[in-house]
Amino acid sequence: MDELRILSSRLQRELQSRIDELNAEISRYPGPIARCDAQLGGLLEERARLLRLADALREFETSPEPFREPA
Repeated sequence: MDELRILSSRLQRELQSRIDELNAEISRYPGPIARCDAQLGGLLEERARLLRLADALREFETSPEPFREPA
């Protein structure tokens, strides 16, 4: 289980890095922004998907370890 938590933490850091990159790209997006802009919509969708995944990983990392019967 420790290895799984280590991998989860590493993935969490990589996700946060990509989310930060997307936030920077979105903040530099030229205005005015049309709601039908496909590229911006794609960036926003990717960010939302990564945020959901990051939330799920945080929930996993804080969950108690599953019960294991003694050997």
